[in-house]
Amino acid sequence: MVEIAWEEYGLVRTISGAVTAAEMDSSATEIQGSPHLDEMHYNIHDFTGVTEAQLSDDDVEFMAVRASISLQRNARIKIAFVGSHPIVYRLMDAFNHSGCSRHRVCRFDTLEEARRYALGRLDDGAPAQARSR
Repeated sequence: MVEIAWEEYGLVRTISGAVTAAEMDSSATEIQGSPHLDEMHYNIHDFTGVTEAQLSDDDVEFMAVRASISLQRNARIKIAFVGSHPIVYRLMDAFNHSGCSRHRVCRFDTLEEARRYALGRLDDGAPAQARSR
């Protein structure tokens, strides 16, 4: 299941259970079609509830390239993935190595850490230092 919570400056997409490529694609289409995408400050994708991910390598590559291209006009956006399910690393690696984006996906263990990163700080306002792996 995929749910999107639209917030004032961005969104949190929560992915849980056994997620399919169709579910990921549908939610990505909704996000990338938003008239506010170019103004967003952050996108947080929370994978902590994922039990299974039914995405092929082609699905992952397509989603990463499409997301990279859709974000090209937004220089300020921060992208955070939360969790340690293997799909997090597959999507993150595909996005970060697509060659289509100036942005980098950062991974966090908790939603709280990702929110602090999205707001530009971790631990008492110090600049965010995200984990790439």
